[in-house]
Amino acid sequence: MDEKSKGLQAYAQAISCLPPRLTHAALSLPDDIRLHAEELRLRAGRPLYWCAGGVEHEIAGEPIRTEELRDTLARASRWSVHTYEDPIRQGYLPLAGGHRLGVCGTVSMESGRPTGVRTVSSLCLRIARAVPGAAAACLEDIQNGEQVHGTLILSPPGGGKTTFLRDLIRQLSQQGIRVAVADERGELAAMRGGMPQFDLGPSCDVLDGCPKAVGALQLVRTMTPRVLALDEITDPADLDAVRFAANCGVTVLATIHAAGREELTRKPFFRALCDTGAFTRLVVLTADGDRHDSRIEHLEGGKPPCC
Repeated sequence: MDEKSKGLQAYAQAISCLPPRLTHAALSLPDDIRLHAEELRLRAGRPLYWCAGGVEHEIAGEPIRTEELRDTLARASRWSVHTYEDPIRQGYLPLAGGHRLGVCGTVSMESGRPTGVRTVSSLCLRIARAVPGAAAACLEDIQNGEQVHGTLILSPPGGGKTTFLRDLIRQLSQQGIRVAVADERGELAAMRGGMPQFDLGPSCDVLDGCPKAVGALQLVRTMTPRVLALDEITDPADLDAVRFAANCGVTVLATIHAAGREELTRKPFFRALCDTGAFTRLVVLTADGDRHDSRIEHLEGGKPPCC
């Protein structure tokens, strides 16, 4: 199957959770849009939108009804919403193929914690695509022979961090470098029946659905990885896991939200990451429409010049 066919197939798989009217609208888009669309946005009282490069574009049609949002959520959960209560509490629902449905609305609370979404007002259908070679331009600087440098990958939301990290894992794993993945939200591997739906190479072990901090510690202790991969580190507990792995001699690859290095260095959390000494490379991803670029910077002593 050629790359165009694979791209169209991924799009069709992602929109299979939509009710018939919205499926028809999504399929009305030309092939080139379906190949590059990164998200579909569904909001009560608004038309359907497709998104790429952080920009939303309207799809002509009637406004979306609240019952269509409920129908989409039911279809996405295979008519068993209660089975997915835990991820829905965190604002998303994992789909086959690594796609993801973000859920927004009126939240039910108990003892200060969210227990579910009582009324759905909008949904974000994230279309996952494998992009073989996405990390190729930076691989030579991240890897020096047998040595893999600790690398922090940054971009704004939707900027390609997960896609880049997934390809980096694949390329290292194909060399026989043992990589362990703490895949809390199921976006890197998209496990189904114990098998990853994305190609992460032959030397990769995946712990799926477990909080990153807990999963990272477990993987380092039990799977003896040379490289540990974490997607979207945001929590102080994630920081402890990074520090633990680095102290055990395990190289860490991780992603973090930021539009650029200047924004990142203003975050105290990043300064704490620098202090772990786990990272000596910083990959900055940028997107302009369908165009995605990457550049790599060295963090001398684990710190950029402004830290």
